[in-house]
Amino acid sequence: MMFLEISSKNNDQIKYLRKLSSKSFRDGQAAFVIEGSKLFLEAYKKQLRFKQVFVTKEWLAINPDLVSQYLMVLAGNGVSIAVVEMSILSSVSSLQKPEGIICVLDKIKLQPGAFKRYVILEDVQDPYNVGTIIRTADAAGFDCVITSVKTADIYNEKVLRGSMGSVFHLPIYQVESLFDYVRHLKSQSVTIIGTALTGSCLWERKPLSEPFAIVMGNESQGMSDEMSKCCDVLLKIPIFGQAESLNVATAAGIIMYDLVRDFK
Repeated sequence: MMFLEISSKNNDQIKYLRKLSSKSFRDGQAAFVIEGSKLFLEAYKKQLRFKQVFVTKEWLAINPDLVSQYLMVLAGNGVSIAVVEMSILSSVSSLQKPEGIICVLDKIKLQPGAFKRYVILEDVQDPYNVGTIIRTADAAGFDCVITSVKTADIYNEKVLRGSMGSVFHLPIYQVESLFDYVRHLKSQSVTIIGTALTGSCLWERKPLSEPFAIVMGNESQGMSDEMSKCCDVLLKIPIFGQAESLNVATAAGIIMYDLVRDFK
């Protein structure tokens, strides 16, 4: 099967790919972009809907198994596969050294659900922090991640890379009003656990029961006062050295793993 060849940076498909770097355009198109073989495999195995795949001849040459097992299947299902020069792919890549494969996918459609372990992100704005927290939540056995509208977009390429594919493993919901969502969880007997300097020491906390949700606040401001008032429990991580605080992704990892010890 022959693939389409694109030889110009001004090709309409390349222009479309370039536009997807904008969140507003991604939202309007209900599409997003992934780069690299690992994310390609993760998305394929999760049976996400591919729209387009762009590859270089070099990538095709060094990945014959991926071509025969996966790429040909996508092409047979009507997905557009385009071969481009590395210079063209580099012009739309967010990586300094692109691997040679970029894919456009339909955004993930999720159904509402009730869970036992939630991670809630209130205005966490650094994409790498968001990606790392999602990856850690996946590893620690949490069931979902809930984000505010001001939290970094999960389809941001830095979030996708930071999560290392975990965005495809966990349901991740962005909600218009995080406060309303948390109040709804409280009405469903979900214990809301906040993080604040005024909280109790993490090591001295009482045992938990499920369901529960851990709230992580903005990198510089922490949780808002309104969110703090919604919490049933406030916890803090003790600091023994001279650092004033911990990175939010690091703090989230420590707290998540400490909480799940109650259920192992």
